[in-house]
Amino acid sequence: MIKLIIFFGYLLGATAIASDEGCSAIGLRAAYGDMDVHGVKACFVYTEAEVQTEGQLSRDPDEISLYSVAPSESPKLVYEFPYAGTEGTIADAFFLQVGGLGEEMLFVIHRMETPRAWDPVSDIYDVSVIRLEGKTLLLDRKRTRFFDLGGDSVDEQGRSAYTYPYKDKKSVEAVVGSPLFYSIVADKEITGTILEKTFLFDGGSEPIQQSKTKMYLIEGDRVLVTDSTAGWCKLSYQAKIKMITKWAQCKSINFSAS
Repeated sequence: MIKLIIFFGYLLGATAIASDEGCSAIGLRAAYGDMDVHGVKACFVYTEAEVQTEGQLSRDPDEISLYSVAPSESPKLVYEFPYAGTEGTIADAFFLQVGGLGEEMLFVIHRMETPRAWDPVSDIYDVSVIRLEGKTLLLDRKRTRFFDLGGDSVDEQGRSAYTYPYKDKKSVEAVVGSPLFYSIVADKEITGTILEKTFLFDGGSEPIQQSKTKMYLIEGDRVLVTDSTAGWCKLSYQAKIKMITKWAQCKSINFSAS
């Protein structure tokens, strides 16, 4: 996975601004149109990044923060989107029903430019899931981790090695309705079938893209998936001698028969 020096705002710090002024009184300027979540406003604003780069000649681009604004209450900081000292933007924000009870949550696709020192050949994308609890918006960490963040990369021969799969509403909507998403969010295992020759990667709680092994599975192999993040699936496969537990790209696994 891509590692960032990022500042996540899980704090619900209050800002002393009257809520009846809406989103316009928060932050430096709007980063996206405000959205109403059952009477609570979701305000996307640019805020000044508190990151200092040694020897920098100019100020780093502003970062994007999400505030929750309920009537007669002060705005509350919900989340600071991933930041790497590059320009970021909210690509899309929309509501989707999740879970068997049809609970509606806010999904936010954020995009930022890739720093020159990084390997990805595309912008970096991430998807955040926001839910309403009482009169406050909160980051749903489990669902957000499922999407995580990533950027497209190529191998030494210039061939596509990985593509971050959740860059638009269509792709997010498709996976939210999938057996994989339901199972992982519910902390359940799910079985799948390998679709093509698929190489396996090392990793503990997350895959290590630079640690591609020589091991691979072939079409028809059955696997048990116990975790998923950013389009990667942690799977277990019963080989002749022992159980193998590695990471592989989820696009190579079919879950339709689960």
